[in-house]
Amino acid sequence: MALDRAALLFPLLAMVVVGLVSSESAAEKFQRQHVDSKSLAFNDNTYCNHMMKIRGMTKGNCKVFNTFILESIWKIRAICWNKKTACKQKFFNCHMSREPLKVTECQIKGNPKDSPCKYQTINDKKCVTVACNGWPPLPVHFDSSKDDICQRLPTT
Repeated sequence: MALDRAALLFPLLAMVVVGLVSSESAAEKFQRQHVDSKSLAFNDNTYCNHMMKIRGMTKGNCKVFNTFILESIWKIRAICWNKKTACKQKFFNCHMSREPLKVTECQIKGNPKDSPCKYQTINDKKCVTVACNGWPPLPVHFDSSKDDICQRLPTT
């Protein structure tokens, strides 16, 4: 009888877990994968190994490349009010920062299937382009970071 109950409860528990995981909005996923407002470790070479793991990007295969923006969430959200620009994938809901932002780029070292994942940490200041959706507009996708001159145009 206990086994029958467990057999009935397991699928229910699995559905709840899947529901919790899939309930992350695009804006929440962006924040988890790309925002680190509290970082004080701008020159720490172990930053990427730690952050990629605690942010859930090393489960299964290691994520090959990721960028963290080391600024306040409010400063990052403000990018969405800048003039629209084309995204790399030809969509037109992207916006570029007006000034270079502190970023940390994490590049996989070796095979992405190797465990534990090991990353090279690259710290820089770059112009950041993000895709934004919703009202008020929120960043939902990290499009690119460049060393170019940032967009210094009026908001739209």
